[in-house]
Amino acid sequence: MKKSSLSFSGILRTPFAAAFGRWPFVFMLSVSLLFTAGRSNDSVAADIVYPWRAASAIVQAGDGFCVWFNNPENAAIDSVRLIGPFTILKTGIDSIITGRFEYDSYTHGSVNNRIYVQAPTLAPMGLYHLAVHCGGETLVSLKSVQVIDHFKPAHSFIHISDLHVSRQWQGSAAKGYAKELELLDRFIRVANIIAPDFILITGDNIHHYTRLNADSDGWGGEKVYAADQPPLVEEKYRNLFEGAGGFAGLYELEVPFFLTTGNHDFYGVASTDHMAKAKQWNALCGLRVYGFSYAGTRVVVADDYLGDPKTDIPDRHPLSGLQGQTLKNFFKENGAGCLRIMAQHRPDRIDTAFIDQYKINILLNGHRHDPAAEWVGATPTLSTRPGTVCRSGESGRWETTLGFFRLFYTNEDSFTFTPPLRFCRNPTAPVHELKLNLTLDFSRPNDGSSRQNTGLIINNLGVDLPHCRIRFIMKKGTYTIDRGCIEQILHADKVTVVDVRVPVKANARETVAIAGVE
Repeated sequence: MKKSSLSFSGILRTPFAAAFGRWPFVFMLSVSLLFTAGRSNDSVAADIVYPWRAASAIVQAGDGFCVWFNNPENAAIDSVRLIGPFTILKTGIDSIITGRFEYDSYTHGSVNNRIYVQAPTLAPMGLYHLAVHCGGETLVSLKSVQVIDHFKPAHSFIHISDLHVSRQWQGSAAKGYAKELELLDRFIRVANIIAPDFILITGDNIHHYTRLNADSDGWGGEKVYAADQPPLVEEKYRNLFEGAGGFAGLYELEVPFFLTTGNHDFYGVASTDHMAKAKQWNALCGLRVYGFSYAGTRVVVADDYLGDPKTDIPDRHPLSGLQGQTLKNFFKENGAGCLRIMAQHRPDRIDTAFIDQYKINILLNGHRHDPAAEWVGATPTLSTRPGTVCRSGESGRWETTLGFFRLFYTNEDSFTFTPPLRFCRNPTAPVHELKLNLTLDFSRPNDGSSRQNTGLIINNLGVDLPHCRIRFIMKKGTYTIDRGCIEQILHADKVTVVDVRVPVKANARETVAIAGVE
């Protein structure tokens, strides 16, 4: 059995709110769902520690992965399931190892169970909820396990940064939502059409204050820093992941995502209290410092703002401290691979000794909101930031900062990347007037009621998109398509799902027709 190659540093907690989001045709479970986000390290309840919010698991069908689980009462673990929009899979439990397993060398967070499970060999590809049934309770980590048929040597990822949910609050403090979700929702629609293999998000995911009653530029109104005044820090993260006000959060992405921390990623604690900031991230997002592998690609993630500037990430040589050792251990355990990516937040404090020693090929960062790219170090290393997707308060200089992302294509030891791409033409317009630069529309309702349909993709991003994805949800049956290639066919109880990949040229459109076979 292959074990997960992810290295750990950070506390993860079970997520809050509704378990299944907006997935269609989801099977209803007769279980009690326990959501316990934001508990302290002294909690006696059980927790899923990994995979969770900051880092997903990517596993091949038939392969194993490790669930990090805090089970202080040593309750019996009955089963581990993967819950998808069209199917529920029971994983095989190979072994459960008990002990004390520390996963953050700075906060000293630990768990007492490692559950080694195996994804079913014939598991449909997709992004699943993870459910651990333990002691009469069911704990769920939302959209946290990506099952694939195989790791592809040639793969792609999107880089975004600086979401700042919620810097600006729309509506009342008690019942409003993060203004940034209006743009984030639309970006998610675009990202789900591109459907890369994963998404990297380099910090400032939330914001350390909330601006209420802002003016049209997002700078007026009242600043709130308090930990006990709505919106609370839990509500900020709930908006980020689950969305609000009818707008999608990150859990609506249909590909796995990975987060780094940023200088604004705390709320209601002192900016100088590094331990409190790190523990808050631990409790509400999870891993601060970690690595993961995808085929020959190695990705390491650093926290360059929350940890202690002397022991965790020293000011002068950032990766000579505790978290640098975590990343070095990752390379020691997993090997150098073919291509190495490092994700952090700030672009102005690069540990060139580390990136040269480990021959980092791509350094992803954010912090400054204008897109940029340069080559640094002896490897040389591409150091790049994408701009910001959705931060409020950028309307004054939106032409150079707002609505941007980058797309990378890797193939073993080589890579290419796009210029900064704007997902919509007018990111300062009211949400109902936003004009997306990549759209997917269907000629008929895509809800399982038809035996034929047509998907139309219009690409105005200015670059070729070689692997756009269309998911057709059809009446139960057998189907053919007129172009593109079928990636997967899934026969659920009442519908047939056909996933199609199709290339779309820059500034062009492409249609894919699907029809039932009699």
